[in-house]
Amino acid sequence: MGKIKVGFDVGVNSMKVAAAQGGGFRVETVRLPDKLMDENGVTMPNAFSQFLKQTAKELRLPHGPAALVLPSSQVICRLVSMPEMNQEQLVMNLPYEFADFIQGVPDQYHCDYAMCDRLDSDEEGTMPMMAAVASKRQLEAYIKMFARAGVRLKKLAPQEMALIEVCRARPAGEGPREYCFVDLGHQQTRITVVLGDRVQATRRLNFGGRDMDLAVAEELGVDAFLAGTYKMAGQQAALAVPAVADVCERLAVEILKVVNFYQFTYRSSSLAGVYLVGGGAALEPLRRAIEGTAGLTLLDPGELLPGVSGSAADGIFAAGAAMGGV
Repeated sequence: MGKIKVGFDVGVNSMKVAAAQGGGFRVETVRLPDKLMDENGVTMPNAFSQFLKQTAKELRLPHGPAALVLPSSQVICRLVSMPEMNQEQLVMNLPYEFADFIQGVPDQYHCDYAMCDRLDSDEEGTMPMMAAVASKRQLEAYIKMFARAGVRLKKLAPQEMALIEVCRARPAGEGPREYCFVDLGHQQTRITVVLGDRVQATRRLNFGGRDMDLAVAEELGVDAFLAGTYKMAGQQAALAVPAVADVCERLAVEILKVVNFYQFTYRSSSLAGVYLVGGGAALEPLRRAIEGTAGLTLLDPGELLPGVSGSAADGIFAAGAAMGGV
């Protein structure tokens, strides 16, 4: 099994890079040029390849096998329970679990899976697994786009599997087996609960960093891209905008609702708190709202990535994709 040298997580307005360094990772966050990405992925492949090539040179990224976290809009990954069957039967039947995602013939899609350890709650005679499906054409496009930048993609993983790899890498007996991640993205906020080697629950909220950018832009009289730059730089004039506090309060309340519902559904839950990850993890108004309004404990993502230099919260998906080999 080959060792991944660098992991990439490309969002709408920034790219996170986790480069293998000793026994850990060096995390870098790079702002993307405006309109290079949208919620459906890369809008200008050739321009992205040139940008990636220049970025790899500037960051002195290691050469070798690389991994990419797939945008959530281009892959479906979920917990699936199927009747016991052999591998040939599994490969044949797995696409039918994604009939709501597959358009056209199943041969146009790539399905993959990872078996899960059995829990007492799993039905007898079934096989629990994390399964994923993505368009072959889209996967090939990413491989070619990165290849033009001199980067050899050998692994493409959903966000869910990246988080599972991070949790599985934690030594047995150290900390809980149950983790709640809150990822503040540009357009969406994703809440994911990982239990052992499976995603136990997930929820998407249709607002995120963009809502803060628009609030700052309106208050300061600048465009949203520049407002986002002010926000991520931690400028007080941007973070002190009342509308930003309103977005953070609303988000904190929604996060609390999801956590409360999860704990009500799974009475044996032992969540100690939440890990705030992604580009918005360092925003003080959001952190205050989650701890104050929601009363949730914020845990340090750095404890899940020992030996990391840079922001563990930013690079957790990129690092997770780089774990576990090819």
